[in-house]
Amino acid sequence: MRIEFYEPPMCCTTGLCGPSVDERLVHLTEDLKRLQGEEPGLVVERYAINQRPFKFRDNADVYKLVTGNGKKVLPVTTVDGKVVKTRDYPSYDEMRAALNGGIHES
Repeated sequence: MRIEFYEPPMCCTTGLCGPSVDERLVHLTEDLKRLQGEEPGLVVERYAINQRPFKFRDNADVYKLVTGNGKKVLPVTTVDGKVVKTRDYPSYDEMRAALNGGIHES
């Protein structure tokens, strides 16, 4: 299983640096650690558009969303390549449901 986050421009790979920390990213990091503890084979990848722009072309659905809507659609979250959330980070429960096949793009 793989969760990928296609994110807006960030100063570092986690977004947890800089003068003010985004609490959404703190919760996301905690939720991902919890999920990885529950799902040992889970792969998590994060791509900021300013650091890994070509990764956005690797997923046709993500590329279409970004080219059609601009950066306002970010972040985009995919599970096993399928878009499950746009415009915000998913909660733990949303990620858990997506991993179990229970949610689709919102």
